[in-house]
Amino acid sequence: MAVSNRKIADTINFAKRLCFNHNPVIGNSLEPALTAANIVIQTILGPPFYYWWNVEELVFTCSTIAPTATSSTSTIVAGVLTVTAANSFGVGALVTAAGFTGTLAPLNGILISIQSVIGTAPSYTGFTALVPFGTIGPDTSAATFTSATTQDYVVAPPAGYNTVGGATQGWFSHIEHTSVYDISNLAAPNWMALTVKENLSLNSTSGRPTFISPESEDANGNVTFRVMPSPNKNYPVSIHVMLTPPLITSINQTWAPLPDYLENVYTLGFLSWMMAFNDDPRAPMYNSQFKAAVLARQDGISLEDRDIFLNNWDMLTSTQAMQRQQGTTARQV
Repeated sequence: MAVSNRKIADTINFAKRLCFNHNPVIGNSLEPALTAANIVIQTILGPPFYYWWNVEELVFTCSTIAPTATSSTSTIVAGVLTVTAANSFGVGALVTAAGFTGTLAPLNGILISIQSVIGTAPSYTGFTALVPFGTIGPDTSAATFTSATTQDYVVAPPAGYNTVGGATQGWFSHIEHTSVYDISNLAAPNWMALTVKENLSLNSTSGRPTFISPESEDANGNVTFRVMPSPNKNYPVSIHVMLTPPLITSINQTWAPLPDYLENVYTLGFLSWMMAFNDDPRAPMYNSQFKAAVLARQDGISLEDRDIFLNNWDMLTSTQAMQRQQGTTARQV
């Protein structure tokens, strides 16, 4: 992870000198500076941009055996099933119950969708689910919950990410590329690219996975990835992901994970917003400089991605409307 020593407050103090000392930090809300800083960092670290210092390699190994969990205590309160059981199912997993001999015996054989998990990934200590029953239990019979698929795998977020500068996040943002280690030929195994999809359906066909998608995420940043088809061997999978930017909540935070050598980029972006808030006619100039600076840091970006970014950014900053107005005025001269 790249380290930044520059604080948001440093950039604010610089911007004020160019904005006739107009204060962009008003009251306890710290606005509009706080939102402007968040927009800039989220734009720089969002798609389609890629940086080697804001990535993580996430890995898991496929299994041909559906995961199971054995409950120690289960209870239903107002239609919410709470189960105490060591498991690795993840949010959204479909499981079936078997072996209840107590008050929860009606749950045997019913397909259940996990709504939330308890504990730390990938070894959770319990889970909750909505079920079509009222208040029943507790039931201490040792029931077995079995996943309905071998396509889903929970991966924990990077440990200790964004510990510099007061940032609080650093979770999975989006997949850049991913590969599966084909062990079909043990004499010469090789890495094969996986095609990334927005989502995948459940599939009973088995074979070497060729597709992958981020399926769900729990409240702690643990992501469940789904592969298709269902694996017929224990294939290792490597996922190269971009990480989310931190949420800036204080002007005393640094610009981390943006490194200091990108100060010209984020400063120009911040200045363009400050100028716009002050109705300063120099806002389009700084906006153009920011776009040029952020695109200059990208090697290999496609023309399509470049145009999508420019169009979206210009619409957000109303640059297109100003350009049309300037063109109309010029034609009338």
